[in-house]
Amino acid sequence: MTEPADFEHDLATQVLIELYSEIPPPSKLVTGHFHSGGDYRVVRPDGVGSWYLLYTASGTGRYLIGENRLTLRHGDVVLVSPGTPHDYGTVGTYWESWWAHFQPRREWHAWLSLPQAMPGLSYVRLTRSSETDRVVSAFDRLHRDAQRAGLSPTGDTELHLLEKSVATELTMNGIEEVLLTAVASLRRETQHLDARVHLVLEAITADPARPHTLTSLAGLAQVSVSRLAHLFKEQVGDSIMNVVLALRLQRAAELLGATDMSVAQIAAAVGFDSPHYLSRQFGRRYGISPTAHRAKVRNPELELY
Repeated sequence: MTEPADFEHDLATQVLIELYSEIPPPSKLVTGHFHSGGDYRVVRPDGVGSWYLLYTASGTGRYLIGENRLTLRHGDVVLVSPGTPHDYGTVGTYWESWWAHFQPRREWHAWLSLPQAMPGLSYVRLTRSSETDRVVSAFDRLHRDAQRAGLSPTGDTELHLLEKSVATELTMNGIEEVLLTAVASLRRETQHLDARVHLVLEAITADPARPHTLTSLAGLAQVSVSRLAHLFKEQVGDSIMNVVLALRLQRAAELLGATDMSVAQIAAAVGFDSPHYLSRQFGRRYGISPTAHRAKVRNPELELY
């Protein structure tokens, strides 16, 4: 796409930029497509509670963390982990970006191990047109599905609304496609995950409720605790126990929506020692209590987020 001369935001884009410059609720899936002018900048010193996926389709942007700067150009995929500071914006006069705030599916954690350009920020540059075309197509579809689910505003009155749960799953499928495209591109030129890290990821993903410890997982991988912790953090981008916690919370969210189990029963089922600890961690991750989450899932028209 050619950079437009003397670019200015239209009113609709400006409204969306102002809306999405606010901090999105951690548990809410939100997507967007921006054509941003030279005055566009978002700063969130404490980051957000969700993962942030960002793709540059044309123009130039930049991401800052402290004194570290990453310039973003066509084909760049950026994945920012929860809690990582946000400071990004346009370089020059124009930047076209696609993006999504999301909580990953349980099986995605092995795919979130993209190379880190700076702490909490992973980065891959797609160089093949087949890859960049696929990512843009996936973002276009997932953003339209998010609009159909009521997860992102739209001015297109001809979009036919889908049942929200179906549209949400389709949106997540699109995010999954973008992540897998980035991973596939990376793996053509780099090695796969270390076999020991892969083994540990498989174990904790298959049964996050087990009383996993660093010692038991190091024994499974036949490596020292310190070596496993280093390898896992380096390749996955987060600590082992943080990933276990995220998997348990995601399973708890699934059970809250799909069953009538009490919070205490769910806490025991997913590996928490007490319902109070589950509720505290759930609130930190999703910004809402387990009971409020259940009410929202079962009554989508409620605005609890």
